[in-house]
Amino acid sequence: MSGPAPHDGLAVRELRRVFTSRKKPPRTALDGVSFDVAPGELVTLLGPNGAGKTTTARILVTLLEPTSGTATVAGADVRTEPRAVRRRCGFSFGGDTGLYPRLTALENLKFFGTMYGMAGRPLTARASHLLGEMGLGDRAGDKVETFSRGMRQRLHIARALLHDPPVLVLDEPSAGLDPAAGRQLRTLVRKLVDEGRAVLLTTHDLVEAEQLSDRVLVLRAGTVVAEASPARLRALAGDALGTRIQLELHEDVAAPETALAACPGLRGVRTEGGVWVVDVADGPAAATWILQTFGPQVVNLSVAPPSLEDAYLDLVGDPA
Repeated sequence: MSGPAPHDGLAVRELRRVFTSRKKPPRTALDGVSFDVAPGELVTLLGPNGAGKTTTARILVTLLEPTSGTATVAGADVRTEPRAVRRRCGFSFGGDTGLYPRLTALENLKFFGTMYGMAGRPLTARASHLLGEMGLGDRAGDKVETFSRGMRQRLHIARALLHDPPVLVLDEPSAGLDPAAGRQLRTLVRKLVDEGRAVLLTTHDLVEAEQLSDRVLVLRAGTVVAEASPARLRALAGDALGTRIQLELHEDVAAPETALAACPGLRGVRTEGGVWVVDVADGPAAATWILQTFGPQVVNLSVAPPSLEDAYLDLVGDPA
């Protein structure tokens, strides 16, 4: 890849960022990261703390310059056309920063709208429309300091959408939300993608990544170690990790561990709270063998292929 091909989404090629300090040795936060996000597509960056997710996001919204490499946002180069990038990209870094707590929700959006050259009735109409879309219409006149975290996160997204950009960069939008608020936010984000926007999401929430992502990029130490759909990542993990079977047997089964030792493709067997946990290479074949071997002595059997969490931990390592 010689350089990013301009399109209406994101195009990133060999992005590199090195942080330097007089007192510390140079630290490479990104090292040759490349990916694309097409219109109507959501791509998620996953990785442990320090992997380079937020650094990537900050470069794409022109808050940080790359050391080398190139990136375009809806055709505008982040290094040479930062103003054009900001017109074509909306971003949300969530949390308690980026909003004025003593202003109302409507006042916040009107203030930020002026930064995009918006004014007067069109700005008020756009801000009011977005508050309604975010489920905040009845709180437009309330100060942001009275908002819950979930409401603030939705207001952040409204701010990102003020100028109707074709590209969105959302950095951990659901961090700290309760399950109900997190589900509401995921529904909102999916709607934005379905409207044709290119969306880059960073998150530590693997449920969120699995439900929302068309593709996932796994970062480790500033490099991309995997790129695929969630389903494909699970399948690849299945090849590497195998399948886990949970098995309950009648109490009168004598020495089940001896019989299980002959299970085809066996990788490991142990008990957890009276349940046999059997790790195998081929789940369906092993399950068939278990049913044929133990027959009516089987009380319960479940086959669990690797989850996205299993795949992620296999790629980046389990900190535990």
